[in-house]
Amino acid sequence: MTSTLDILNTAPRTAALAMIEPLVECSPWVAAATVDQRPFACDEALARALVETILRAEPGQRVALFNAHPELAGKEAAEGRMTEASTGEQGRLGLLALSAAEASRLTRLNATYRARFSHPFIIALHRVENLRSLFATFERRLAATPLEEHITTLAEIASVIRSRAARAFGMGAQTPKNLAAAT
Repeated sequence: MTSTLDILNTAPRTAALAMIEPLVECSPWVAAATVDQRPFACDEALARALVETILRAEPGQRVALFNAHPELAGKEAAEGRMTEASTGEQGRLGLLALSAAEASRLTRLNATYRARFSHPFIIALHRVENLRSLFATFERRLAATPLEEHITTLAEIASVIRSRAARAFGMGAQTPKNLAAAT
């Protein structure tokens, strides 16, 4: 049986890009700068390569990557414009069905954070247990310096990439039928 990683490693460049791009939120430049490093030995190697591409990028390019992320339960969610991955990640915590009080609190936190750091709050939601811990982390991070928050945001994005790569290309990842038939 052909694994999704085998398919990625042997796919034409355009097809490989389409497979990698969802791992990094709305930032196809990361996949484009990484895809030619194939073959990847494992999902962790792919994730590491993507993160290294981000870390080598100019600071302005990293901030643009930050700004490609949707706010938590923000406008993109309300308008149905989030990626499938973000929709699933936010939905798991109930961010797409908040009470009025929770939605109001999150709207205030999103606005305060964006005003302070000039990009949306980014957190690896797969590591967040519940809304209470999400709100506590959000409020704690508002006290960080811009440099501290830039570093934390990069670490959160790295964690998201590792999680998405493991789901898409790790052991037990399901090979989509349309990809398996193409090989």
